[in-house]
Amino acid sequence: MGALLLATAALVAGYTLGRIRPGTRAFDWASDTIDRPEVTRSTVRWWLCEAVFAVAVARLFIVEPRRTAHEWRHRNDPLPPLGTAPVFDPDWAAKRAGKEADHG
Repeated sequence: MGALLLATAALVAGYTLGRIRPGTRAFDWASDTIDRPEVTRSTVRWWLCEAVFAVAVARLFIVEPRRTAHEWRHRNDPLPPLGTAPVFDPDWAAKRAGKEADHG
Protein backbone atom coordinates (compact mmCIF):
# COMPACT_ATOMS: atom_id res chain seq x y z
CA MET A 1 0.00 0.00 0.00
CA GLY A 2 2.92 2.32 0.77
CA ALA A 3 4.40 1.81 -2.70
CA LEU A 4 1.08 2.66 -4.32
CA LEU A 5 0.80 5.83 -2.25
CA LEU A 6 4.39 6.78 -3.11
CA ALA A 7 3.80 6.19 -6.84
CA THR A 8 0.60 8.26 -6.75
CA ALA A 9 2.39 11.09 -4.96
CA ALA A 10 5.19 10.99 -7.53
CA LEU A 11 2.71 11.13 -10.42
CA VAL A 12 0.84 14.05 -8.85
CA ALA A 13 4.09 15.92 -8.19
CA GLY A 14 5.33 15.32 -11.73
CA TYR A 15 2.04 16.44 -13.22
CA THR A 16 1.99 19.59 -11.07
CA LEU A 17 5.57 20.50 -11.98
CA GLY A 18 4.81 19.88 -15.64
CA ARG A 19 1.82 22.20 -15.51
CA ILE A 20 3.42 25.13 -13.66
CA ARG A 21 6.84 24.76 -15.35
CA PRO A 22 8.99 26.48 -12.71
CA GLY A 23 12.13 26.41 -14.87
CA THR A 24 10.47 28.23 -17.74
CA ARG A 25 8.97 30.79 -15.38
CA ALA A 26 12.33 31.40 -13.70
CA PHE A 27 14.10 31.81 -17.04
CA ASP A 28 11.42 34.22 -18.31
CA TRP A 29 11.70 36.24 -15.09
CA ALA A 30 15.49 36.40 -15.39
CA SER A 31 15.33 37.36 -19.06
CA ASP A 32 12.85 40.16 -18.36
CA THR A 33 14.66 41.38 -15.26
CA ILE A 34 18.17 41.56 -16.67
CA ASP A 35 17.05 43.91 -19.47
CA ARG A 36 15.93 46.59 -17.02
CA PRO A 37 18.26 49.60 -16.78
CA GLU A 38 18.23 49.62 -12.96
CA VAL A 39 19.60 46.06 -12.82
CA THR A 40 23.41 46.25 -12.89
CA ARG A 41 26.22 44.00 -11.67
CA SER A 42 26.11 45.71 -8.29
CA THR A 43 22.51 44.61 -7.62
CA VAL A 44 21.37 41.32 -6.12
CA ARG A 45 18.80 40.79 -8.87
CA TRP A 46 21.54 40.73 -11.53
CA TRP A 47 23.38 37.96 -9.68
CA LEU A 48 20.15 36.00 -9.20
CA CYS A 49 19.50 36.25 -12.95
CA GLU A 50 23.01 35.01 -13.68
CA ALA A 51 22.41 32.01 -11.42
CA VAL A 52 19.20 31.19 -13.30
CA PHE A 53 21.04 31.47 -16.63
CA ALA A 54 23.84 29.20 -15.35
CA VAL A 55 21.28 26.57 -14.34
CA ALA A 56 19.65 26.84 -17.79
CA VAL A 57 22.99 26.30 -19.54
CA ALA A 58 23.83 23.39 -17.23
CA ARG A 59 20.43 21.84 -18.01
CA LEU A 60 21.17 22.09 -21.73
CA PHE A 61 24.51 20.31 -21.28
CA ILE A 62 22.81 17.58 -19.20
CA VAL A 63 19.80 17.03 -21.48
CA GLU A 64 21.47 17.37 -24.90
CA PRO A 65 25.25 17.42 -24.39
CA ARG A 66 26.42 16.72 -27.95
CA ARG A 67 24.06 19.18 -29.62
CA THR A 68 24.71 21.89 -27.01
CA ALA A 69 28.48 21.49 -27.28
CA HIS A 70 28.29 21.66 -31.08
CA GLU A 71 26.10 24.79 -30.97
CA TRP A 72 28.36 26.37 -28.34
CA ARG A 73 31.48 25.77 -30.47
CA HIS A 74 29.91 27.22 -33.61
CA ARG A 75 27.96 30.14 -32.10
CA ASN A 76 30.34 32.77 -33.52
CA ASP A 77 31.03 31.20 -36.91
CA PRO A 78 30.61 33.51 -39.90
CA LEU A 79 27.48 33.09 -41.96
CA PRO A 80 27.74 30.89 -45.05
CA PRO A 81 28.25 32.75 -48.34
CA LEU A 82 25.14 33.81 -50.19
CA GLY A 83 24.22 32.16 -53.45
CA THR A 84 24.60 33.93 -56.75
CA ALA A 85 21.99 36.49 -57.63
CA PRO A 86 19.53 35.44 -60.32
CA VAL A 87 20.10 36.89 -63.76
CA PHE A 88 16.97 37.93 -65.58
CA ASP A 89 16.66 37.64 -69.33
CA PRO A 90 15.60 40.99 -70.81
CA ASP A 91 13.84 39.17 -73.64
CA TRP A 92 11.73 36.90 -71.39
CA ALA A 93 8.38 38.21 -72.63
CA ALA A 94 9.11 37.37 -76.26
CA LYS A 95 10.32 33.88 -75.35
CA ARG A 96 7.23 33.26 -73.25
CA ALA A 97 4.94 34.38 -76.06
CA GLY A 98 6.73 31.96 -78.40
CA LYS A 99 6.21 29.01 -76.01
CA GLU A 100 2.51 29.82 -75.58
CA ALA A 101 2.03 29.91 -79.36
CA ASP A 102 3.65 26.47 -79.69
CA HIS A 103 1.44 24.88 -76.99
CA GLY A 104 -1.76 26.81 -77.58
